[in-house]
Amino acid sequence: MARRVKGEGSLYQTADKTWVYQYKVDGKRKTKRFQRKSDARAFIDSLMTSQKPSSLSSAGRTEVLTVGEWMDRWLEKYAKPAIKLSTYCSYEQYVRGHIKPLLGAKYLNTLTAEDLQDFFNDRAKNGNLKGKGGLSPKTLTNLRNMLHLAFSQAVKNKLIQENLVESVVLPKVRAQEMRVLSREEQNRLILAARRAPEPAAFGIIFDLFTGLRIGELCGLRWENVDMERRAFKVCETRNRLPNFDPSIETSTSVHTVKSTKTDNSRRTVYLMDGLFQDFSEYRAIQLSIKAKYPAYNMGGYVFCQENGQPYEPRTYQDLFKRCVRQAGIADANFHSLRHTFATRALEQGMDVVTLSRLLGHANPSITLDKYGHALDDHKRLSVERLEGVYLGGHSKTVPQTITENTSTEFSWDMSMHL
Repeated sequence: MARRVKGEGSLYQTADKTWVYQYKVDGKRKTKRFQRKSDARAFIDSLMTSQKPSSLSSAGRTEVLTVGEWMDRWLEKYAKPAIKLSTYCSYEQYVRGHIKPLLGAKYLNTLTAEDLQDFFNDRAKNGNLKGKGGLSPKTLTNLRNMLHLAFSQAVKNKLIQENLVESVVLPKVRAQEMRVLSREEQNRLILAARRAPEPAAFGIIFDLFTGLRIGELCGLRWENVDMERRAFKVCETRNRLPNFDPSIETSTSVHTVKSTKTDNSRRTVYLMDGLFQDFSEYRAIQLSIKAKYPAYNMGGYVFCQENGQPYEPRTYQDLFKRCVRQAGIADANFHSLRHTFATRALEQGMDVVTLSRLLGHANPSITLDKYGHALDDHKRLSVERLEGVYLGGHSKTVPQTITENTSTEFSWDMSMHL
């Protein structure tokens, strides 16, 4: 039987077949109970590791936390006060749906770089919570970024010596192909939206030429529209988010947040003449209803329901789906309108920097990664514009500087360049 190390404590099995570990921390006796001996040994190993002297703390570390325990603490104490509710909801789902099931029981200070790499490799293949394959490249990146933040705080708190997330190499995952409407599908959808009985169906046409996210469209208010400048500001989003308040009976509720996805998402978008004319007519319809019913659309939303209540993404999705069915279009979701706007803009020659700002991307490289395929025709036309420059080099007019020093006709001997 292996001799116990001084200060290790004692581990024994009780009559009910559970395992009890007794030990001391800072002179105080503590007891911890485990269902399995292997769990107890993992805790003891982690405790012994935490008490070894390190360059971070001459006194060593005495608090032993599992990954799950630390992520819960980090979410509530460090992340929640500093981030938007929508971001917190995403982080909470990452912790609950991915991290805890696979890494939650492991101890923070004995976690290895290989444990983390295995975790991300698995999520790339099996991470979809609906059981349909792996996580997307974007979700994997978001998950890694969140873990990096949490582990960086753990380093500052002297719970671990280094941030092992920095060693993770994200698996290469093939991005899903974006759904872009063809020009013919786009025209059919515009016609279907015009024929829809709900005036707010105009928002579908509006989105095809502005590229808003659905939360941004539902959160747009008239107070952020400048009719004189023919422009509007994107500065609010309206989304349905999970409830974490036990006093609220429903599992989700709708929130209008006076900030957008990122700082770059807060932007000004201008309307082309034709779209502005239709937009003005749509506004006139709302104003006429408001004149008859002063309580109509009290929130001042640009796209509201016929009863004046604001749309939430889920209900506006229903309106969109009805128009899509009417147009005879298959496999298109609302986000395809944003993809279609970006693709048409590039096809018409809009530069990537301008498009990036209109879409609210953090930088143009994101726009290029997403929509670079749409630039092929534009690149071909741009190269063809150099034709005149090339033909100018074949002009029969020979510069004087050449004729003065050469008596023979200019020729290009290819053999000299081989």
